[in-house]
Amino acid sequence: MADLGKERMTPAELRQLIRIDELKMKSYHFHPASCVEDYFTALKLVQDVYIKEGYVNASESACRYRILENHFFEETAVFIGKKNKELVFTVSLFPDSAHGLPMDRIYKKDLDHLRTQGRRIGEVGCLATHPEFRDGSQNILMHGNKIMLKYAMEYLHLDDLVITVHPKHGLVYKEVLMFEEIGQGEIKAYPKVNNNPAIALRLNLHDVEEKCRHFYQDNSPETNLHHFLFIKQNTNLQLPENSKTMCNHFYNFFTSSPVFSTSMIDP
Repeated sequence: MADLGKERMTPAELRQLIRIDELKMKSYHFHPASCVEDYFTALKLVQDVYIKEGYVNASESACRYRILENHFFEETAVFIGKKNKELVFTVSLFPDSAHGLPMDRIYKKDLDHLRTQGRRIGEVGCLATHPEFRDGSQNILMHGNKIMLKYAMEYLHLDDLVITVHPKHGLVYKEVLMFEEIGQGEIKAYPKVNNNPAIALRLNLHDVEEKCRHFYQDNSPETNLHHFLFIKQNTNLQLPENSKTMCNHFYNFFTSSPVFSTSMIDP
């Protein structure tokens, strides 16, 4: 999420910064990546943005794509947003499995605490918006968040979403998007993003709607995130009829591509 210059703002002021302008989104559509071209374009966008943000070290910067091992697992979903035919946004959702999650590398103890409670978790990662389409609003990001959230709740029936973010973005995730800290808010250097600082956050999917209702119920329509995420129907968000059609075919796509090599994978 973009830095909203929020350090001196109250939580209520932060939540007023969200502006969702549906008229500006008429030429955009969001859906799961479903072809090799979309997969590679999305993960190239992530790599390009991460390099610019300093999240990729020198040895990894030669790779054209940000491909993680978890991208090959069956339930992984990559969501994309396009303006007309140009891909401008992407986010990946990695449901937990016997192979673990990317953030297990530094927050395994905290994730295991959720697992021992029988909670099914999924990690949000590889989020990027094309720099040329950042207009200072949260339109693209919130539409991307919505399709990913809807899939996590209604198709995978997850209990929690987890994410690592740079501490400078933590307040926005907590006060605007209803995440909460795990790991006692400890800041750790994260090798996967060039040792940038990271904090771990969790979104409880069983109470997020009620929290959004409580904090946004008095907001105007364009800043009411509860209405946008949980009530409004968006024709430009397209999900399959059921989760079985979302079976991940990354491995087949990548290994059948002449540009694929295992050196592209970030373990």
